[in-house]
Amino acid sequence: MNKPLSFFKLGILFFFSFFLYSCNGQDGLVHNVEEFKLAVANAQPGDKITLANGVWLDAELLLEGKGTEEAPITLTVQEKGKVLLEGQSSLRLAGEHLVVEGLVFKHGYTPTSEVISFRKNKETLCNHCRVTECVIDNYNNPERFESDYWVGIYGKNNRFDHNYLVGKRNVGVTLAVRLNTAESQENNHLIDHNYFGHHPILGSNGGETLRIGTSHYSLTNSNTIV
Repeated sequence: MNKPLSFFKLGILFFFSFFLYSCNGQDGLVHNVEEFKLAVANAQPGDKITLANGVWLDAELLLEGKGTEEAPITLTVQEKGKVLLEGQSSLRLAGEHLVVEGLVFKHGYTPTSEVISFRKNKETLCNHCRVTECVIDNYNNPERFESDYWVGIYGKNNRFDHNYLVGKRNVGVTLAVRLNTAESQENNHLIDHNYFGHHPILGSNGGETLRIGTSHYSLTNSNTIV
């Protein structure tokens, strides 16, 4: 007599289990680079990808996708200050309406030309993207005259805010707004409420803390607000 009711209860239990699984998939906690890549490949507007606490060693991350203004795709951390990207790690962003928050780079240096780059490559840039509450702390190539940038901003309508950058010792600009293509000019970027900590005087050109364009683009409008 109770079998139909039991099947009904099992059906309800299965439905809620599936519902909870689906919700967790939209706010997925990832523990390694392979899980991160899978989460990025399946990310939809409004999804949040969360890096698990711990040391992410030699993690070259590419966050590529298309969110919306109302529902960006977000890369965040399980607990701020407890997710460390060490060794030869870096982050690239490509697409639209992406948000990155809470990453800490230390105890290493970038394996590429930039620690954080608002582009995947020369053709694929990031627009309407934001990096906030991130840290780059003494993340230097041990070869002082090997050049890299800590942050390279490309594309248009991006924001870099409330970040902490301290201790750059090797050649290369700490933060550079690049104007080298039409897709990155008249960009309307916003760079605000960041802390640029002390770094030794390099003693030559190429060690600027913040640079917008270069002499090649001195007659080109950037429309960047700092």
